[in-house]
Amino acid sequence: MTDPAPAAGAAASSAPSAPSAPSSDLEGTRTTAAEGTVVIAGGVRIPVRNVWLLLLYASDFYQSGPEAFDGIEEYPEKLPELLAELLAASTEDRLRRPLTPSFTKTSRDLARVRGGIDTLRTESHQLLSRGLVACRFDELTVDTPRNRLIRTALESIARLCEDEELVRRCKGQSMRLGDLGVGRLDLRAGQRDAEGRLTRNDHQDRSVLLAARLALQLSLPFGRSNPGHGRGTLDERQFRNLFQRAVAGFYSVHGRQRGWTVHQGRKVGWKTLDATLGMAAVLPHMVTDVWIDVPSQGRRLIVDTKFTAALRTGRFARETLDSGHLYQLYAHVREQEVGTDPASLTAGGLLVYPATGSKLEESFISSGHRLGAATVDLSAPSVLVRDQLIAIVRPYLP
Repeated sequence: MTDPAPAAGAAASSAPSAPSAPSSDLEGTRTTAAEGTVVIAGGVRIPVRNVWLLLLYASDFYQSGPEAFDGIEEYPEKLPELLAELLAASTEDRLRRPLTPSFTKTSRDLARVRGGIDTLRTESHQLLSRGLVACRFDELTVDTPRNRLIRTALESIARLCEDEELVRRCKGQSMRLGDLGVGRLDLRAGQRDAEGRLTRNDHQDRSVLLAARLALQLSLPFGRSNPGHGRGTLDERQFRNLFQRAVAGFYSVHGRQRGWTVHQGRKVGWKTLDATLGMAAVLPHMVTDVWIDVPSQGRRLIVDTKFTAALRTGRFARETLDSGHLYQLYAHVREQEVGTDPASLTAGGLLVYPATGSKLEESFISSGHRLGAATVDLSAPSVLVRDQLIAIVRPYLP
């Protein structure tokens, strides 16, 4: 499995940025991870529990529909314990049987040739003079990327748990895997898992593997080497990615029982006429963040997530929406119109901004399309974050 790529980036808020607390403020205190804050680029602070909530919404594990997460918005600080329990129990059950080995690519200096020869290493290290040759070959082992993912996740989630019994179980299962020859992912080196893509043959392991990926992501705000100290940072790229995927993931799950079809990163084609020969090479792609269809009602909503303040100072010190954002949304909505698709002719468009302590939820109708902008206050209690995500789409998807 792979070390999950950072799933996030940074948001500026329309509220004034809070200054970063000096390091001396934390001296002599013991803060649990869930009670801490995460500093987003620009100095905006968001509770760790809400960052965990966004990570959950953005994860494949949440979107696969586990019932264990019903109502998790009320107690997001318990997310590490839920994942730790699942990982520990799954590992305990799996270790009642021998681990299934698989072939992995291995490089080793050997006294006789096995597989292919690494000529460069053999010559540069003068291995032949010592009776050795550098070889690359496939070897059957239980030290597979997926097993390393599980072991690394057990150790990572243990550092975020307050339940001492769960911590003991996670560390115990990690040691058992280590005794069987399973190593760890090298997260500092950005190690990637060559077997990260799950197939239909992985049905039995899918849940635990997705849980392991999410467990590793929970330590993202704190850094890989020392998670759980209660305060961390996310850069702009990280939070940008995270917020976009969390919004899409939430609507995918929220709309499942309502008959919604949710797409991420769907392209909108330009309705071009009489284009010159070279235009196709220079014409930019239009890609929507979230595309929601409700076939039973013939409704459609295109959502664009943004990562700056919702309002900016315009002429005469008047605060206005960013004209570029609004033009982009208008282009997405108008260019997807097709006469044979009734939903496209009345599709709505919504700009969604993260914020802390401020609120915006406005809309208007133009050319038959309702367009609007709304903020989601990420400093609010987690239940309210969920409620805001539901409320801001109601004018478009009743």
